[in-house]
Amino acid sequence: MYCHHCGKKRMDDAIYCSQCGRRLAADEEALVAADAPMIAGVSEIAASSETEAVNSPSFRSNGKRSKGGSLWSWLIPISLALVMAASVFTYYKYQLSINDKVIRLQNEAKTEALAGKYAEALALLKEAANDRPKFTALRKDALIIAHAAEQERAAEAASKQLEENNLSEAELALIKLKDELKGHTEPIYARVREKLTALNDKLGIMKLTDELADLVTVDELAAKLSIASHLDSEDAVSIREQLVEKIVNISLVEAEALLKKKNYTEALAVTVKALTFAKEDDRLVSLENRINNAQAQYEKSEQQRLEQAMQKEAAEDLKNQTAAVDVIHIKTTLDENGDVYIEAELKNVATRPIYSVKIQYTVLDKGGKEVAKGKAAVLPDYVEPGENMSFKEAVKDVHMEDTTVIVDHITWYLD
Repeated sequence: MYCHHCGKKRMDDAIYCSQCGRRLAADEEALVAADAPMIAGVSEIAASSETEAVNSPSFRSNGKRSKGGSLWSWLIPISLALVMAASVFTYYKYQLSINDKVIRLQNEAKTEALAGKYAEALALLKEAANDRPKFTALRKDALIIAHAAEQERAAEAASKQLEENNLSEAELALIKLKDELKGHTEPIYARVREKLTALNDKLGIMKLTDELADLVTVDELAAKLSIASHLDSEDAVSIREQLVEKIVNISLVEAEALLKKKNYTEALAVTVKALTFAKEDDRLVSLENRINNAQAQYEKSEQQRLEQAMQKEAAEDLKNQTAAVDVIHIKTTLDENGDVYIEAELKNVATRPIYSVKIQYTVLDKGGKEVAKGKAAVLPDYVEPGENMSFKEAVKDVHMEDTTVIVDHITWYLD
């Protein structure tokens, strides 16, 4: 509704106009107000006639009528006043009927406009304006209805663009339509707004459908799924299901590949992420259980392997510390001077290199009696694991055949 003084749009329950500050009236009151000067003028004429009758020469002398005056001298003015009053009342009733008609036509126009019958609504407002051309509210309503009709046609044009799969043109048309509707909260625009929402949903679905084949990662699909979640139609439900299914399939392949590589943490992360989009998917739930079981078994095996490795390492370390050198053979030779020559070959059986190997030995006769003791340095000084080493030593003045040499003690350093 609009202020009947300045034409500014107003709320239905407003009392004063926010533009001009004057008190607002209902539509019917506004129409009566528009006719008030005319009615007042007629009433004034009637009152003037009655006054002239009272002030006539025949009506004087201390309020008494002249004896010579005729009955007609006061009856005619009174009759004239009554006729004028009747005319005013008749004219007033006529104007009220016109007002009723205008208001009825205005309400009918609103009803037609809300039903989308804009041409019929404009025709009714035109008919009302013919009776009340100065009623500003009619012109305001006509402008709004014409604007709504124009936006309805724009929505139909955008719909046709979508049907022809001209998505770019349709998108531009819908953006323009949205801009046109900004600030218009009148009920007449509800139909166009509903169409705009439906067309935007349809555009979104068509764009997602075209892009679906090119989406190859879960993140890309998740982004489009977020867009689809704001669309409200049966087609939107279908596209969401397609997006979720593709997310599940990609995740299953990726997680299986990671599982084969025993990359359980990443495989589980991929599966859990996919489950946020398809919480009750049996394939994902089954895969999650398999990954958890495989990870638990692997961790158990790894624990056993580590324990065995630690035991082996401890055994090797003990061997390296206590039995790094094996004596392969020792040979003794007695020369003509009675000296015994010792030649020995040894081996590094440790798992690490050793160096500075020293030997302490004892020479025994054939009865096992000690003949001599000695020390010798092994060559080479630095020996890698598995490599051989040796020493040669001479014991003077033994003068005995069949002597033997036993190694009493060996020392070394681990690298």
